[in-house]
Amino acid sequence: MNYLQFIRRNPIMMVFGIMMTALSSFGQTFLLALYVPHLISEFSLSNSSISTFYGVATIVSASLLPKVGKLIDTVSIKIFTIATTVLFSISLTLFSLATVWWVIPISFLGLRLAGQGLYSHISITTMSRYFEANRGKAISLASLGHPLGQAILPAIILLVISAVGWRESLWINAAVITVIVISFTLFVLKEKHLKNEGGSEETQDTNPASKKVRQRDIMRSKEFLLLAPNVFFIPFAITGLFFYQIPIVNFKGWGEGVVALGLTFYAIFGATSILAAGPLIDKHSARTFFPWYLIPFFFAILGLWLIPYTWAMFVYMILMGLSVGFGSAILAALQVEFFGKKYIGTVRSLFTSMMVLSSAVGPALYGLILDVGLGFGAVFAISLGILFPIIIQSFRAMPSFTKAKWKFKYKRIKKKFGKRHHG
Repeated sequence: MNYLQFIRRNPIMMVFGIMMTALSSFGQTFLLALYVPHLISEFSLSNSSISTFYGVATIVSASLLPKVGKLIDTVSIKIFTIATTVLFSISLTLFSLATVWWVIPISFLGLRLAGQGLYSHISITTMSRYFEANRGKAISLASLGHPLGQAILPAIILLVISAVGWRESLWINAAVITVIVISFTLFVLKEKHLKNEGGSEETQDTNPASKKVRQRDIMRSKEFLLLAPNVFFIPFAITGLFFYQIPIVNFKGWGEGVVALGLTFYAIFGATSILAAGPLIDKHSARTFFPWYLIPFFFAILGLWLIPYTWAMFVYMILMGLSVGFGSAILAALQVEFFGKKYIGTVRSLFTSMMVLSSAVGPALYGLILDVGLGFGAVFAISLGILFPIIIQSFRAMPSFTKAKWKFKYKRIKKKFGKRHHG
């Protein structure tokens, strides 16, 4: 089944998945950052104060996600979605009405929890739970909401802010989210859509790991320890590198205009790799590709570090887009392959919490490296030093039959060349 056939068969679920990931943008850094200059001016705050508010809110959000996110296993998708939307809208409204500084970190907390955390969690958990044979395609299509939001919403939000003001734009954001999501959830998404692929309402899950319902048991499992470094690294590095993207291009001696064009390349190749990943996962399993998706990221950072020419920015963005896009689909599918789908909400909430936490750690660590005077060369070197062992240990996840097939092919090639050399 190709993508077009799959979408025709499951249009409501695909719209729901893409809608939730795209609207999660209202709680993501790239949109919230547009309000920072207005907050600094309105409340006479420093950059460090805003960064502290945002970092603390992100860390608290990460600590709450495992407790809140696992409720999706026991509460219906529709109720969970509506409750999250109410929290999201209240946070946006509170943000718009802020008259004292302490309201800002509270608003950030609600936006990070509901937007960055739970909206994406709802989307990918739903795709993971209700699809099996075409799970890769479902996750890939739902994940397209992220680059879609990154490509469209910043320009729209900037226009709205310039037209009506930053506070009023937040009212509009809240209204858009509330009307779209609650209307779709109540009147379009029906129980007949929330069935396992094939039409059954409940599919027996024979994966033994799915019995691990306690999060502390999941965290002790070898599967968790195998996945955790990979889940942690990309948000850690991406957020840190993007946070300092203007200082990086200044360090390289390039014009700041390459950043915007580079981000376009990043979004395009990220979306392309997401779509490419789906059918491959469905055909070969996520385990097969798990060791490979971070390799382009390694060369992206290496190239940015060592290549002095402006075109290195575009190579960097393209390779990162490939890694992030392919990786988002692989990691989501691999969580089901490792732990089963019966309690996938509990599992995903742990990993989502880790991703949120890592997005706070990245800028902080890179900032510390720069503050002590080590420079961006040290930032790149340390990033590569962390990434290399993560790539190596990822090969432990590869299926044994794939390794055996590789060994067999290697022996045949060696034997063939050995005969030629001998002759």
